[in-house]
Amino acid sequence: MTDVQSVKGESAEQKWHRLQHEYRQAMEAAYPNPERCGCPGMVTLRELAARSARFEDLENDPDWKHAIRCGPCYDEFLKLRESCRP
Repeated sequence: MTDVQSVKGESAEQKWHRLQHEYRQAMEAAYPNPERCGCPGMVTLRELAARSARFEDLENDPDWKHAIRCGPCYDEFLKLRESCRP
């Protein structure tokens, strides 16, 4: 889908969604974590998503560091973040 033919004429929103999808796929491939080792849990991911939606700094949070290196957690985080947006 990322060949020149498929991206020509796409809107900025379409491009954003395509790139988000491609990034999520890359995260899942690079950090699959099927056993969910070290995952902080749904409550913590929901809190991270709410903090992110408020544009709070997450950079030094160890749970955030896990979430951005764990495909399943990152996917859950993105879904939760969408529900936290005003």
